[in-house]
Amino acid sequence: MAGLIVACGAAAAALVAPDPRLRLAAMALALAIAPVLVLGDVWDQPRVVAFRESPAQIGAALVIGAGAIAGLALCFRRFPEAVGIGAIAVLALRVPVDVGGETANLLVPLYAVIAGGVGGLLLAPRARAGRRREGGAPTVLRLALAATLVLYAVQASYSEDVSNAIENVGFFLVPFAVLAALLLDVEWSRQDLRRVLVVIAVVSALGALVGIGQWLARDLFLNPELYDANQLHSYFRVNSVFFDPNIFGRYLALAIVALAAYLAWDEARGSALLAAGAAAVALVGLTFSFSITSCAALLAGLAMVAVLRWGWRGVAVTASLGVAGLIALLIAGGTPSSDIQSDRALGSGRESLISGGVELAGDRPLAGWGSGSFGAAFYAEIEEARTVVSHSEPITVAAEQGAIGLVVYVVLLIAALITLLGAHATRSPARMAIAACFVAMLVHSFGYAGFVIDPATWVLLGLGIALRAAAVDRPAPSRGAASAPA
Repeated sequence: MAGLIVACGAAAAALVAPDPRLRLAAMALALAIAPVLVLGDVWDQPRVVAFRESPAQIGAALVIGAGAIAGLALCFRRFPEAVGIGAIAVLALRVPVDVGGETANLLVPLYAVIAGGVGGLLLAPRARAGRRREGGAPTVLRLALAATLVLYAVQASYSEDVSNAIENVGFFLVPFAVLAALLLDVEWSRQDLRRVLVVIAVVSALGALVGIGQWLARDLFLNPELYDANQLHSYFRVNSVFFDPNIFGRYLALAIVALAAYLAWDEARGSALLAAGAAAVALVGLTFSFSITSCAALLAGLAMVAVLRWGWRGVAVTASLGVAGLIALLIAGGTPSSDIQSDRALGSGRESLISGGVELAGDRPLAGWGSGSFGAAFYAEIEEARTVVSHSEPITVAAEQGAIGLVVYVVLLIAALITLLGAHATRSPARMAIAACFVAMLVHSFGYAGFVIDPATWVLLGLGIALRAAAVDRPAPSRGAASAPA
């Protein structure tokens, strides 16, 4: 408990502390404690025992890891804006790591970028940005994020599954919060944001091409259970380099929304054609994921782009195209009910997870069953089924953290929406893209899961707050104008 509170408390301080030196110290402390927590929790597991009894493996891992982090630290010391670009480039890249004969898919490249970013600041602490004074909704948002971290640590004290809570803190919450803190202090330029968009286009297109190749070959990797599930469907779902096709679909939807925001503003024909091509490839990959939740998130994000760029008149066109695309998807891949029946055959029907989550929340309405406890509580109290979430973020929060957690969650959402969707959202394509992507992310989390444990959420919020003070705006065109200024 002490380790959890210190790790989450340090990550929270990195988000809200006004003094730059204190923020840097908090980042370093949080990153130092997080892996120790995870390692301590799994210390006696057979695969870890086998690994720690192999000095050669330990030495190789330390040398490679230290070398990579040191190299990145030197790079980020020279080019601090590269932290965000690098993080987005490897945001969802998981590397299979063999430990004691078992394979775990970890976000190793992203962790290296985060550690390298902190290392770069330690090498050049005087280059740190000044005190934060933005006030208003961004300050409330940072406080809500900090409260989310601290509350999660405290509510792990009575969790039905402390190990899962520790994994969520060590692998997700703490490093992603540090990443957001790093992005807050980057002085973003238009050129930096264009590089970010190029990275998004390239990575999403490559990921989609892998998924398209899987669909053509009718073969998968990383998830043998998905391959078995495909034998029960009349269609073939792909996961590209992701374990879960719904997460694959989520990232493609976010990429398409970001590219759409750029296309809605920029009139440079060559760049627009490249962006449209990348979006088209991503859309094909999204289709083969057969993720209806991702399609809903895409529609929500595109609708937000239309509202911000052309007002409510743009929603009609977006809705028409979206409905047509959704109908085509359902015709090609079957109905949601048939998919749910197949999921039930595998013991993971979403209907039972949602209803069970509501029941769990009703049993302990004030404080819930504890952080990370949904799967254990569901198995013990509702049904003997393997799961870790309800596939709806609000229900998971209600079941695990009760009304206390829901209050913090709602405040976080309201502050985020006000911060990202204020009048400033139409001042640049970057702000519009971030706002629309956050809406898409929010919709996806309502229908699936993984809001605060997904790095995309923290990147969007970190960028959104940072751009409030960045000099990257240009005059907004009148809604309904034929074209945007160059």
